[in-house]
Amino acid sequence: MKLFARENPKPVPERRSSPRTRVDCMVTLNMPSGNVPGRFFDISESGARITAENPPSKGCAVILEWPYGEAYGFISWSKPGMCGLQFERAIPVKMLEETIENAPAGPRLVHSAEGSDAVTGGGLKNGAPPRLFC
Repeated sequence: MKLFARENPKPVPERRSSPRTRVDCMVTLNMPSGNVPGRFFDISESGARITAENPPSKGCAVILEWPYGEAYGFISWSKPGMCGLQFERAIPVKMLEETIENAPAGPRLVHSAEGSDAVTGGGLKNGAPPRLFC
């Protein structure tokens, strides 16, 4: 055994049950406390990541609506500007394929701690808070 020998890293097992695909379209999180508008960041058969100015808290039950379907689920995690949604049941493959085909992900600015404009490569925008959408 070598004391300072480099070990081969063991692959980390994938926690997700299905692969995610980056998409970009408007969504609405419908809840008893009120509706929250947002955008898809990515989607899979079993869940989605959504950007929103005021995302719901972890554990909230929501009905997610978007132009190509709707699904019931629960917020699995939440942080400023973004949340994860786990669908109660896997969405139909046809609905997933239609969403991926009609709402491909294009360039977009995602939350930046420095508040810089990643699209234009510019610096701080007069001390404005970070933008979540482009």
